[in-house]
Amino acid sequence: MEYKELFETGMSYETFLSIASASEREKIAEITKVISICEEYTNKIKNLDKPYNFLLSAESWCPYVRATIPVLVKMTEINPNIKLRIITEGRGFKYLREKLNISEELYVVPTLAILDENFEFVTRYVGRPAKYRNIGFENVSKEYFAGYRSDDIIEEILQKMGV
Repeated sequence: MEYKELFETGMSYETFLSIASASEREKIAEITKVISICEEYTNKIKNLDKPYNFLLSAESWCPYVRATIPVLVKMTEINPNIKLRIITEGRGFKYLREKLNISEELYVVPTLAILDENFEFVTRYVGRPAKYRNIGFENVSKEYFAGYRSDDIIEEILQKMGV
């Protein structure tokens, strides 16, 4: 399945929330309330002058997804050139994993494929920020899962996009 078809058949954020459990929606709402994006990253997002399609493989039960998806939604609110569609972990494993050259053993949610306006691959973001490997995820995990490390997610996505 091509990126365009995966994107076009993906869910909106509203649909994603509608199939989440009440407790999962509550956790996502709590994180959404505390997300804060620094002015530098807000300006970089605002200044993206071409369309991007964010194709996210996600499940609402996953705490990494719950920390990431509100950040991506915030990016779409800051810049309407960014569109977000969500596919299930199963669909991501079946179709997206191979396109992104991720082995079966290493596939996780969230997996984000960043595509241009023609649905051509630009870059990917998988799991959590890579810099946590250096500083030790255990040192930031509580803040990360509570939504207080949103700039770390955005920093890595923008770097990978070349912004």
